[in-house]
Amino acid sequence: MHEFPITGSIIDILKKTIEDKDIKKVLKVNLLINPYGGIEPESIKFYYEFLTKDDPVLKDARLIFKKEKIKIKCINCGQCFKVFKLISTCNTCKGTNLSISFPEDIKIKSIEI
Repeated sequence: MHEFPITGSIIDILKKTIEDKDIKKVLKVNLLINPYGGIEPESIKFYYEFLTKDDPVLKDARLIFKKEKIKIKCINCGQCFKVFKLISTCNTCKGTNLSISFPEDIKIKSIEI
């Protein structure tokens, strides 16, 4: 159910961009999601269609979801990695002292007009 307010926030950001750039029609919205964020793309799509059904600029836009990589840094050797799945050892030195940086749960990468 947390997808409803998230979808509302996405639409608010899109409307601000539409107004600022005087956009007449949005064809596609490219979104990046955290693979461990618990966001359900189908729920976002459902709420998006419901909330934009009367908006001529947004209503037919396709939502495209891509998983964003997780950033991992090895504290031992300093090597940095971007991966989709968590790892427990460094690919370079095999150390286990890793710093993990998760991306935001969801963000707008780009829009196509």
